[in-house]
Amino acid sequence: MRKRLMAGTAAIIIAGFLVAFSLAAKLVQDQYQLEFTRRLDAVLAMMESQESAIGEDPQGFAVKIGQELRLKNQEIRITVLDAGGNVIGDSAAQGQDSLPQENHLHRPEVQQARQGAVGYDTRKSDSTDREYYYAAVQVGDRYFLRAALPTEEMRHAVSMVWIYAMVAAAAGCVVVVPLTWLIFTRLSKPLKQLSDASLKLAAGDYTSRVEGIYRDEMGNLARTFNVMADNTQRAIDEMKSKQHQLEGVLQGMHDGVLAVDGDNVLLFLNDSAKQMLGVAALQTGKPFEGSLLVGKISAVINRALREGKIIEDSAVSAASPQGERIFTVYATPIQNNRTSAVLAVIADVTHISRLEQLRSEFVANVTHELKTPLTAIRGSIELLKSADRDQETRRYFYDVLDIEAERLHHLIDDMLVLSQIENARPDGMDQRCDVAREIRETAARLRPIAEKEHITLQLDLQDDICVACSPSRLQQMLGNLIENAIKYNQPHGSVKITAEKSRQMAVIRIQDTGIGIEEEHFNRLFERFYRVDTSRSRAIGGTGLGLSIVKHLAVLYGGEVSVESTPGKGSTFTVRLPLLLPEKTGT
Repeated sequence: MRKRLMAGTAAIIIAGFLVAFSLAAKLVQDQYQLEFTRRLDAVLAMMESQESAIGEDPQGFAVKIGQELRLKNQEIRITVLDAGGNVIGDSAAQGQDSLPQENHLHRPEVQQARQGAVGYDTRKSDSTDREYYYAAVQVGDRYFLRAALPTEEMRHAVSMVWIYAMVAAAAGCVVVVPLTWLIFTRLSKPLKQLSDASLKLAAGDYTSRVEGIYRDEMGNLARTFNVMADNTQRAIDEMKSKQHQLEGVLQGMHDGVLAVDGDNVLLFLNDSAKQMLGVAALQTGKPFEGSLLVGKISAVINRALREGKIIEDSAVSAASPQGERIFTVYATPIQNNRTSAVLAVIADVTHISRLEQLRSEFVANVTHELKTPLTAIRGSIELLKSADRDQETRRYFYDVLDIEAERLHHLIDDMLVLSQIENARPDGMDQRCDVAREIRETAARLRPIAEKEHITLQLDLQDDICVACSPSRLQQMLGNLIENAIKYNQPHGSVKITAEKSRQMAVIRIQDTGIGIEEEHFNRLFERFYRVDTSRSRAIGGTGLGLSIVKHLAVLYGGEVSVESTPGKGSTFTVRLPLLLPEKTGT
């Protein structure tokens, strides 16, 4: 910009010089022409008074006047023409025989003289090959007198003016260009700083400012720019801060959040949404597509965009090894003057749906489990009240009442224990627990039941295995597993109980030679009230909550339980609990 301004200014100044000198040259030329006119008019006026001398000897008259003028340093050519325009006297001719033969009647100055005025013209003479300024006047009806001055002097003066103009212009350039450069360098410095600062600001460098102190309009402009840059930087910082806070909130949400514009292009996508949708290629700036689930959610978004209102709908993912997943989609349109988009919130309600299903099943199972003994109790009471019964019959019904009441008692106890475990309520008895000792005590307590069923209990225990838990709960967990191994065993079968250390875990295995379990039951084996063989389970007095209690106790203490089984050959239940860390083994 500085170069263009400097070049333009220099060009204007030089053009001004040229115009000024052009006017000066024109003025000089006009001044010369005016002077020539006065001189020629004076000569013509002097010759008009000598008409008789002209008639006597036109050639001599012309030569005489020409010589007199040359003596006065006036090189004026005198020509005498007759009424027909023929040259009859010429001061430039050597004699009568050398007079020009061409007719001059149609010369511009002669034509003007015929009109009664003094005629003037400037042209090149055919006879002398020189340029003259002519003036002509008519004398009576017989002659035309013409005087001419060569224009070399005038041309020379004008040429000198132009030469001086060129020299002055060159000298002016030598002076003007550096001065212009210095002036514009000084004047353009704040402009350049403003330009550089503006470019940096446009490129995202909001710390750019105009340095220097200026006291003119440029100073006001620089201060205004700095204030504007401060406000812009403050606004951008606040916007970035709020954007980071919003992104942090959205990224930290458990629900999936995404925004899609009217062209189905992703504007925003948090990590939860990407994980829920399971499409690795999804990212901002690309189309929202890639799976059947994404297509279903996209349909909800398009509907919200089309209808311009909040749409709530559900979507179910395709079956996978983890099972189907259920999502609730809330889509709300976001519209402004330029673009339209939709903000969608995706909530995974699979766990809630499953819990609702389990709750319904639990209520149904509890109702069913309570209804069976209550029906037996009410039936026995009705039979006892209906008529007199003998002692043996009454004793039978009393035994039924006692058995069913005991079953209700066990069922309620197991439900209370399971509720306490599910709510992770500590019983205040967590301590250093010797696994081998608790297994021996539990086996000793259940050995009479095993002997009654002709089942052999075998123990293979590694000592010094300690875990941090409640001894009573550990015995409850082991008792449920060992009791099930006894009840669901084959006659004269065996139950082998082992305990060992493996990778910082206490591994307890209860292996039986019982009826076994089909693999199709493994996934639901630890659910409440789930029974593989319903008739046999009820016959032996099971509540259907034992394995569920085992699983919840194992999870409560940071462990896990698993099962391996072959129908007709037996089952192996394995419990893994974290070993007690060394720093916790002190008294």
